[in-house]
Amino acid sequence: MSNQPGDGVARDAVFVTTSWDDGHVLDHKLANLLESYDLPGTFYVATRNVELRPRDRVGPYGTRSLAERFEIGAHTRLHLRLPTLSLAAARQEIVSGKAELEDAIGGEVRSFCYPGGSYLAAHVNLVRDAGFAVARTIKRYSTVASPPLEMPTTVNAYNHLVDGSAVLRTYAYRLRPAFRAFWNWDLLAAELFDQVLATGGVFHLWGHSCEVAARRDWDRLKRAFAHISRRRGVSYVKNGELPNIIGDPVRLAP
Repeated sequence: MSNQPGDGVARDAVFVTTSWDDGHVLDHKLANLLESYDLPGTFYVATRNVELRPRDRVGPYGTRSLAERFEIGAHTRLHLRLPTLSLAAARQEIVSGKAELEDAIGGEVRSFCYPGGSYLAAHVNLVRDAGFAVARTIKRYSTVASPPLEMPTTVNAYNHLVDGSAVLRTYAYRLRPAFRAFWNWDLLAAELFDQVLATGGVFHLWGHSCEVAARRDWDRLKRAFAHISRRRGVSYVKNGELPNIIGDPVRLAP
């Protein structure tokens, strides 16, 4: 690929994508909400996630049901942090998670998400060797195209206490709106989306359905979805579609 946007893609083009991690049974509720706003979603499923009780996992049937409407991505099998494993064990987690998902949905899985966002350069190579075209990280505040196997995000559906300085920069150090957004991620999402809308780029919202439920944030999520959905001139895409549309890393915004 070249170092320019994909054929016919203007530098001020706007793309919106969303992704949702871990494979919790509440992903069905989130999927219905996405569908009601005509938004795409990529669901990263760890098939035997040790952080979830078996009854809380979306399971093979639930995964197949999600795949009828949305992209399914791999998240390893057990959801263990890759740097804690030997390379052989990490390879097995990556490969077996992909295989179990493909058996469940009866199709190919091309997108991957690093559990906990933890990975090393060696793991990028393992993901590539396993046949993935996209691998998402948990890096936030990006609105640009990126290396496909180290795809960053824009905003998490969660308030992070460590993000104070990043929120201040987002609001050009205007203290009052920055303070409000620091405690209200839906306001932050709206601001970052509006910036992408004005200059071009990629807006990527991600999260966990179980966290949305635990924090009683469904209404906040609806407000975010309402703000970013159904915009004229915006391309709404799956995670796995971005590299083919945009090309190799290039800053779309001026």
